[in-house]
Amino acid sequence: MALVAAGAAFSWWEGGLHQYSSAAHWSIAAVIALVLSAAVAFGWGRQAATAGAWVRGPLPVRRHLAERRRASVAVVIWIVLALAVVGWDLNSFVHQSHDLPTLSSIVGHVTSSRAGRAGTVAVWLVVGAALGLGWRRRR
Repeated sequence: MALVAAGAAFSWWEGGLHQYSSAAHWSIAAVIALVLSAAVAFGWGRQAATAGAWVRGPLPVRRHLAERRRASVAVVIWIVLALAVVGWDLNSFVHQSHDLPTLSSIVGHVTSSRAGRAGTVAVWLVVGAALGLGWRRRR
């Protein structure tokens, strides 16, 4: 609970800062460094393959597809989603149409208020913590 409260307080504080202030930039850089350090510390020995084996050899795709079909479907869904977002933004920039807004203009409307900025930082913290620290199990 203390970690959730600290995250909420940080999000609200960050939401009150101007987006171009050095305090906003340095605090986000500190959070990124903290999560990366925690991912290394808490993930030690929990990866499915060692770092050396992962770097040296190709991924065993056939075995992965056979053993983890649901995970493979999730990866395909994320790839399609990322490509759709990139395609949408490229289409918006190419046509320069106000009828089809870019994602940066949508995010700009959301983050124009303190609550919007705080909510965006809170979502960013939760997603970062889940990706950096979550769902790891021992080998």
